[in-house]
Amino acid sequence: MSNFDPLYFLTAIPLILLSLALHEYGHAAMANALGDPTPRLQGRVTLNPIKHLDPAGTFMIIMTSFMGFGFGWGKPVQTNPTYYKDLRRDTILVAIAGPAMNLCQLMLAVGIANVLYITGAQLGSWGHLAFQIFIVINIALMFFNLVPLPPLDGGHVATMLLPHPYGRRLQELGMNGVTFLVLMGLMFTGLLGLYLHWVVNTVFRLIAAGFGDDFLIWLLRG
Repeated sequence: MSNFDPLYFLTAIPLILLSLALHEYGHAAMANALGDPTPRLQGRVTLNPIKHLDPAGTFMIIMTSFMGFGFGWGKPVQTNPTYYKDLRRDTILVAIAGPAMNLCQLMLAVGIANVLYITGAQLGSWGHLAFQIFIVINIALMFFNLVPLPPLDGGHVATMLLPHPYGRRLQELGMNGVTFLVLMGLMFTGLLGLYLHWVVNTVFRLIAAGFGDDFLIWLLRG
């Protein structure tokens, strides 16, 4: 508890839950657009965050936020691929729709922050913290979910892109929980953290390249 930061905690939790909810909404909306009524019938094609939150995942977010970071998950969107016109293409589109929503949130946050920077707005330390947390959350969610291991979105993409025997085998490993154990191993060894740390730093460098170093310094103030 020595690392507990009340301001971070109260700021991060709603932003994490919002980012997760919109991620799951992306999956539901894409599946529905491709002809699968399952998410719509289950009430998942909605921007209401409550519909997309998983009780255990939300509890995990709250608990880990006490330690200065938030890790958890939203309620997975159930789909029925038999409705898809092109199984491979549509499965990939539904899988990447979640990370794409995180990319949209990231771009929107950076865009709004840049407008505020240009206009000379005074956000205060909390405002800067909120932008930083929201941007980092969406970078992490996007690239974490693109790791090519089921049950992550990147795993679904990989099973469709790999030659059939290998894709089928990867799918079986995901169903048997093997890839989940691999993910846990990456997490507890710190390799997953190193990967996400590198990704976040890289994206911030790209933001600086696109909007200028002065904007990045302003964004990270507080």
